[in-house]
Amino acid sequence: MKTLGFAIILLVMGYSSEAQTEKGRWSVGTQVGDFSYSDQNNQNAFSGELAPSAGYFVANGLLIGAGIPFSFSTSRSNQYIGPTSTTPVPVESRSIGYGLAPFIQYYIGSAKLKPYLGVSYTYGLTNSSQKTAGATLSKSDGRYSSVSPTLGVAYFVSRYAALSAGVSYNIQRDKSEYTIYDPLTNPRSYRSNAQTFSAGIGFQLFFGQ
Repeated sequence: MKTLGFAIILLVMGYSSEAQTEKGRWSVGTQVGDFSYSDQNNQNAFSGELAPSAGYFVANGLLIGAGIPFSFSTSRSNQYIGPTSTTPVPVESRSIGYGLAPFIQYYIGSAKLKPYLGVSYTYGLTNSSQKTAGATLSKSDGRYSSVSPTLGVAYFVSRYAALSAGVSYNIQRDKSEYTIYDPLTNPRSYRSNAQTFSAGIGFQLFFGQ
């Protein structure tokens, strides 16, 4: 009798862990990453990223969805403006980025701690500016696209919630138009390619069957 009861408990535990990522369920959540703050050499700076997302399990363990990545950075420092300037003035820099990022993730195994593999494609827009004493010194508007394979792990604290952490390899292309507010300077266009690693942590809620 004890053996039968133990077997039933194991079956229930196995079903519960598999049911967290079963076909037909929904997931909503957010991931945060690259938050930093520094204050040195007469300059303070803050930056961070936030990416809310939603997805649907089209098969057991296979999640398809989309995220809305948002990034923000700001810094303030004292700079000499112009070749004849002898007194530094405070200059504030701001940058905002936002986009759309469809993704695919596959969760492996049936335990509460599940590794996952994923890949996402992001297309986004950026806006940056430098200002001092109410005057704009420069600004840039751009767009970027990136492909990001991801390796991570999710811990399911219950059937309806999970904590996750992952590392992504980002292959990114940027194009921006940079304008310096000087009558003799014309707007300039810049293109760049970059490969970077990024890490993030997240929280997800699960709904459905």
